[in-house]
Amino acid sequence: MIARLAVSMRRLRRRFTRSYWELRLMPLSKSEGTSSSRGLIMIQIDGLSHPQMRRAVREGHMPFLEKLIEKENYEEYSHYSGLPSATPGVQGELFYGVKSCVPAFHFYDRKTSQMFTMYDAKSASEIEKQMARENRGLLEEGSSYSNIFSGGAKESHFCCATFGWQGFFKLLNPMSWTALFIFHLDILIKTLFLLVIELGLSIVDCIRGMLKGQYFFYEAQFILTRVFICVLLRELIVLGARIDIARGLPVIHVNFFGYDEQSHRRGPSSAFAHWCLRGIDAAVAQLWREARLADRREYDIWIYSDHGQEDTAPYHKLHHENIQDVLDGIFSKAAAQNPARARMGHGPSCCYAGRYYPARPSRGERDAPRNSPAPAPAPASHTAETETQTPDVIAAGMGPLCHVYSKIPLGHDERIKLAHDILVKAEVPLVLIPDEGRNALAITASGTYNLPRDASDVLGHDHPFLEEAAHDLAELCHHPYSGDLILSGWLANRKPITFPIENGSHAGIGAEETHGFALLPQDTPLPERSREYLRPSILREAALRVLGRSESVVSRETRQADVVPKTLRVACYNVHGCLGMDGKRSTDRIARVIARYSPDAIALQELDAGCKRSQEIHQAEAIAERLRMTFQFYPSFCLNGHYGNGILSHYPMRQVKVGGLPQLYKRKEFEPRGALWVELDLGGGTQVQIITTHLSLWPQERLLQTEALLGPEWLGSPLCKPPVILCGDFNSSPASQVYKRITTRLQDAQMLLEFHRPYGTWLRSYSFTRIDHMFISPDIKVTRIVVPSTELDKVASDHFPLFIDLVVSGRAARVPEHGQALGAAKAGSAGKEFSEGFVNKSEQE
Repeated sequence: MIARLAVSMRRLRRRFTRSYWELRLMPLSKSEGTSSSRGLIMIQIDGLSHPQMRRAVREGHMPFLEKLIEKENYEEYSHYSGLPSATPGVQGELFYGVKSCVPAFHFYDRKTSQMFTMYDAKSASEIEKQMARENRGLLEEGSSYSNIFSGGAKESHFCCATFGWQGFFKLLNPMSWTALFIFHLDILIKTLFLLVIELGLSIVDCIRGMLKGQYFFYEAQFILTRVFICVLLRELIVLGARIDIARGLPVIHVNFFGYDEQSHRRGPSSAFAHWCLRGIDAAVAQLWREARLADRREYDIWIYSDHGQEDTAPYHKLHHENIQDVLDGIFSKAAAQNPARARMGHGPSCCYAGRYYPARPSRGERDAPRNSPAPAPAPASHTAETETQTPDVIAAGMGPLCHVYSKIPLGHDERIKLAHDILVKAEVPLVLIPDEGRNALAITASGTYNLPRDASDVLGHDHPFLEEAAHDLAELCHHPYSGDLILSGWLANRKPITFPIENGSHAGIGAEETHGFALLPQDTPLPERSREYLRPSILREAALRVLGRSESVVSRETRQADVVPKTLRVACYNVHGCLGMDGKRSTDRIARVIARYSPDAIALQELDAGCKRSQEIHQAEAIAERLRMTFQFYPSFCLNGHYGNGILSHYPMRQVKVGGLPQLYKRKEFEPRGALWVELDLGGGTQVQIITTHLSLWPQERLLQTEALLGPEWLGSPLCKPPVILCGDFNSSPASQVYKRITTRLQDAQMLLEFHRPYGTWLRSYSFTRIDHMFISPDIKVTRIVVPSTELDKVASDHFPLFIDLVVSGRAARVPEHGQALGAAKAGSAGKEFSEGFVNKSEQE
């Protein structure tokens, strides 16, 4: 009754949410899936490296992420960005499975004489079309917010490739606008308040910048950027994503890039950059709460960063001129020494475009003092004027990598000679050129190295992704859009430099800029991999599995019966017919709860089999299938289907006995009860007896059923030899006669662990006692007890699962793994044949 009331209250609460009424007012399409269908929300925090994320959590800047790690059992992974370590490269691999879709954020195409800049709509759209011809986009039928690419999303907002919310705003009539204003009045007030605060902070930051020698014009530009990106755009993204969650879109990807912009300006470890993380953390929390109330999808929420940033020094400030001027001089001298090249001529080089640099500064700008500002950015593509100037060398540098394109084809020896000249005259740490066999030469002041063979000499022994980054760097040199030479401002054990004017930079090979992070639920179906860290292609495959679009099967270790485990993890869980506290009935959600803790065997109560209320699903079979377990099922009674108890196991098991328990009266309110007894074969001659039951609600009947369980047909049987486990929902507290009778024969596992306070498992927020128990024989030792209470556990059933680690007879061999991915193989034949046989026989009767 209490559980039903809680479900009704939750449903009523939904009717008073803003999202519910927004959908009623706006003719937006809604999900056609069931309420238990899986959905995915991917939240990208642009530019936040794994070390900086840990620092932000440690210093209290991101309390919600800390909650996910500590209380919601999220796994924390390092995420290798691949090369270039920039958003386009990461999103190309994540959305379309194309590694290194671009060689840099800014590059040149010799065939079309076009300069690509990835925040330019035309450039981003063209690259995305090329990738879409190879693979389907990850975000199909979903939405995409503030990304470089749309990912094939049905609805794309604020993305460089497909910018706009035009279609969304057309749906709003005057009444809808008025309702939206009223519904979100608190958000509007909050946004205005935050805008005022951010404006004040940005003015202070502007003054500090000018005191350090920066010019007012560029500092003032940054004020508008900060206010728009850090507050206004972030709040618009949250508003749109919340509506999409309520609509039940299958996949939603949002990108918060306020931190990235702050880091470019002031540095990744600056106080202003970390201040921005507080707002991003609050935005993540808002989306999390909205997803928990969603009634059209069962959402997973992933939080990850595409890359990190390096603390860098701008090249212009170190050398008082930009890299284009230096290259002009080097290539002009080389042309003068080469008669054939001199006859072809060369004009002014107007193609360099950094984050803040022009194509080529004037003489006055070249002679400007060290702290002078950089001129306005160059256009994203050639103009007619620049095309007629036929530049001899084109430098495309946006970050610590600069691609150098020669108008005249260069031979291998010419490239090596130019690389040495650049190394000396331009004073860059590293020059890369392509070599035979998809390798690359890395030329430094200390010598010439071959990549990927000499990875540690170039990237350093402590680079977190040494081998893979070296391989990717060599491949990058052979990219069809790469320059004849690639200049790198990053080299191991050197202070990094960047070619635009910025204090934080990425797109290169640095240990920090390639080192993102990923926070994923423990049951995320990650593919098998040879390394502990992730990369975008791995996240893509896992996302496709969550969305049911992957043809691959998640592997899972099968337990063998030839070795006795050191720790046997046994669980007991009343699943409430897989009916959650949100009114959704989902076997998949129950399986996810179980899989997060990887038990070796689990006893389940209140399972349906063939009932109309649960779409005639055999719940024991469905859960076992998802977990790659065998199962045994015993229906206590039949009423429009079958209802009873089950046991699932990774180890071989055989059914010893099933049967009903005594009833006081054959009346409807006295629900028939039963028990299931299996023998678990752990190998090495060790068998464990497991009995599960669900006793009556009526005290006298419970006591009668308890005496039967203690009698000669069950625990008193000669076949019931220790070790023995009796578990289930006894509907009895530790103060009851039932509990006292059982503990004369067996021990309460929750009372045996030192310094452990016994946990309740039924509606724990409201309960003052515990009714789910696991009783064990004296020869079993308890080593750990877990009663999880994450948001998923709280909503999946009206009970919490009870997981207990047991040592059987002190023998040792294996410790079970935690957080393994869910499987997709069929359940074991023994349990299936038994269950189907019983059901068929019952139907015939």
